[in-house]
Amino acid sequence: MSSRPDSPWYYANAFYALVRAHGKLHQLLRFVGRIELFQKSEFDNEQILETLDDIEGELDSVRHSIDE
Repeated sequence: MSSRPDSPWYYANAFYALVRAHGKLHQLLRFVGRIELFQKSEFDNEQILETLDDIEGELDSVRHSIDE
C-alpha cells in the first residue's frame, strides 16, 4: 500500500478519515441534542470533549496524509 499522492490509496485513506470524522461529528450532534433539555453533567462535558478530540485526531490524520 503506497501513501504517495499519485496512489489511489492516498486519496482513499484521506477520504476514509474524513468519513470517520463526519460520523463522529454526527454522533456528537445527536448526543448534544438529547442532553440539551436536561441538566448538563461533568460526565456529559467529558464525553463531548473526548468526541471532539477524536474528531480532531481524524482530521489531523487527513492533514498528515496531505502534507506527506
